[in-house]
Amino acid sequence: MRTQIEYPEVLTLGGDDRCTIGKKGVNKYHCGPEPIPGALFRGSCTCNIPTERAYAAAQSAFEKIQTDQVKVSDIMEGVRSQLKHIFSLPPGTEVFTCPSGSDAEYIPLLIAKTLGKGRKIVNIVTCTAEVGSGTLDAAGGCFFSSVVPMPDAGDESSVRPGAPLEGLATDVETVSLPARSKAEGDIVDAAHGVQEAVDRCAREDAVPIVHCVLGSKTGIYQRFPDTNFGKLVATRDAFVVVDACQGRFKAGEVQACLERGAMVLLSGSKFFRGPPFSGAVLVPGSIMERLALTSTCVPPGLRKFITKSDVPPALTAWGAQLKDQQNVGLALRWVAALEEIAPTLAIPEEDRERAIQAWQASVASLSAQHAAALELLPATAHDAQSILSFRLRHPSQEGGWLGLGECKAVFEAMTRDLSAALGPAAAPRCYLGQPVTMSDTMVVVRIALGADSLRMMIAEPARVCSEDGAILTKLALLSRNVHALPDLLL
Repeated sequence: MRTQIEYPEVLTLGGDDRCTIGKKGVNKYHCGPEPIPGALFRGSCTCNIPTERAYAAAQSAFEKIQTDQVKVSDIMEGVRSQLKHIFSLPPGTEVFTCPSGSDAEYIPLLIAKTLGKGRKIVNIVTCTAEVGSGTLDAAGGCFFSSVVPMPDAGDESSVRPGAPLEGLATDVETVSLPARSKAEGDIVDAAHGVQEAVDRCAREDAVPIVHCVLGSKTGIYQRFPDTNFGKLVATRDAFVVVDACQGRFKAGEVQACLERGAMVLLSGSKFFRGPPFSGAVLVPGSIMERLALTSTCVPPGLRKFITKSDVPPALTAWGAQLKDQQNVGLALRWVAALEEIAPTLAIPEEDRERAIQAWQASVASLSAQHAAALELLPATAHDAQSILSFRLRHPSQEGGWLGLGECKAVFEAMTRDLSAALGPAAAPRCYLGQPVTMSDTMVVVRIALGADSLRMMIAEPARVCSEDGAILTKLALLSRNVHALPDLLL
C-alpha cells in the first residue's frame, strides 16, 4: 500500500487540527514531526516531538507499508496485542484504537447507546478544563475540531466544533464538573456532583456515564467513585469511564478499574512520548460479552474517526459498517509510542517511583535558585507526581503573576533559540507543558517527565538535573523579559 505522502509528514495524517503543521513548520503546540537533536524536552503532558528511537521505529514500519511487507490492519492488530501484553490486561479485555484521547470518548458513548437502547445518555465529565480540550464536545457526541481523521467530500459545511455527529449526539446530555474552583484554584471534590447527576438519571430512567481521571493536566487524580454509583455499575445500569490518557498511573490501577467494569481511555502520546496523537479504549470482558450479543448501528458520523482496523475483530458487525480505509498516520504513531512504552514498563515499578521522587526533589531544589522569577506549586500525595506546575512572577508588578497570554508567549519562546537577543542562557530549545488556567488569577506552565526522561533519570540522573537546570534558567530569564517577547517571536 503506497501512500503519496512521504515520511515524516505521514505522521501528521489521520488526526485533527492539533496535528496540522502550520506555516512555521510546527503544530499549534510548536512541535514538528521530527526529533530535534539537542532539544530539552519536558512537555509530555501536552504534546511530543518524537524521540529518535520512536521516530526510527515508525519510519521502519512506514517503509514496510510502502513495500507491501505489512498491512496497516496487521499493525493495528499488533498494537492491540501489545497493549494487552504490556499492561497485563485482564482476560476478555478488548482494545479499540482511536486517533486521539479525545476521539476515544465516542466509543464509550456508542457502547452506552447500544446497550441502553432507547434511553437517554447522561455523560458526566469530571475535571473539565484539565482533561483534553475536546473532551466535553466528544462526550456529547459532537465534533471537537474542524479537521477530522477520515473526511468525506463536502465535510467543510458540517464539521465544526460543537456540531453533532450524525447518529451519535441524539438523546445525549453532558454534565460538566470542574477540576478546580474559579476563585482560588482549589481542587473540587466531584463526588457530590456525580451523585446528584446519577440520582437524577435514576428518576428519569436515563443511563449515566461517569468519568474519573488518573492524572489531569496538572496531575489531579479523581479515582473510581466511592458513592453508591458503584452498585449501578454492578447491575449494568451505568458505566464508568476512566481517563488515563496522561499515562501517569500504575499498571495495577488500570487492571483494577477494568475488573470493576470500567472502560479505560489511554493515549500513547502523553507520558509515553509517542508523536501527536494516538488513543485507545480498553473495554472489559463483561461489556464485550454484552456487545457481542447486541445488534449495533454504527453512526455515520463515527466513520469519520475510526475504521474497520480500529475495532476488535470479535465485533464483526461493527467492522462491517466501517470504512476499510487505512489510517496510516495513526498506525505509525502507535508504533512509535510502543517503542517507548515497552522499555519503560519493563523497569520495576518501585524503581520508576523512586526516580520520580528524586526528580521532584531535584527540580524543587533547582527552582529555589530562581525564586525571584518562579514559584513551584506543591503537589499533593494523591496527584500524579511526574507533572510539576510553576507560576511565573511578573517583572513589573509587585506581587503579580504572568497571565495566560504572557505565559503562552513564554511557552512558545522556550522552543526558540533567542540567544542573539537574551544571551547564551536563552539558546536551548526547551519544550514544556502548555499553560493551564487554574483559577481566575492563576496560570501555570508545567514541566513533566516523559518515558524517555524517566529512564534517563534512572540511568543518568546528573544529566537530567543538568537539563532541568538549563530549562529553569531559561524559564526564569524569559519571565523577566516577557515584555520583549512579542517582538522576538515575530
